[in-house]
Amino acid sequence: MSQENNKACNHTDGQNDKYVPPKVWTQDKENGGKFASINRPTAGARYEKALPVGDAPLQLYSLNTPNGVKVNILLEELAEIGVKGAKYDAYKIDISQGEQFGSGFVAINPNSKIPALVDHSADIAGEPIALF
Repeated sequence: MSQENNKACNHTDGQNDKYVPPKVWTQDKENGGKFASINRPTAGARYEKALPVGDAPLQLYSLNTPNGVKVNILLEELAEIGVKGAKYDAYKIDISQGEQFGSGFVAINPNSKIPALVDHSADIAGEPIALF
């Protein structure tokens, strides 16, 4: 983000100036870090890629991160107590490679965040339900 678009808070006078975000974000330099080439202040699909779909009613798209495994754990626990509707197929979405920005994933989760789950057993008007 260019400096002329960014008004930093001034804490020297004892008052908090309010941050005013720029009207147009510009990415004029790398921000550094592992995900510098992936993270951008924009949303939406960046390339075409269909998601795989298995035979189970639930399709889970995630990665083994602290948040990504929570749905796996829930579904495994439900299966352990005999819930038949907890059958699922799991697919890896590698966020370090930007796979969360593929068109198939963005179609089920516009926020491009893992995990995302598609329930094909609860279809409404001929469409499965996506949860994220």
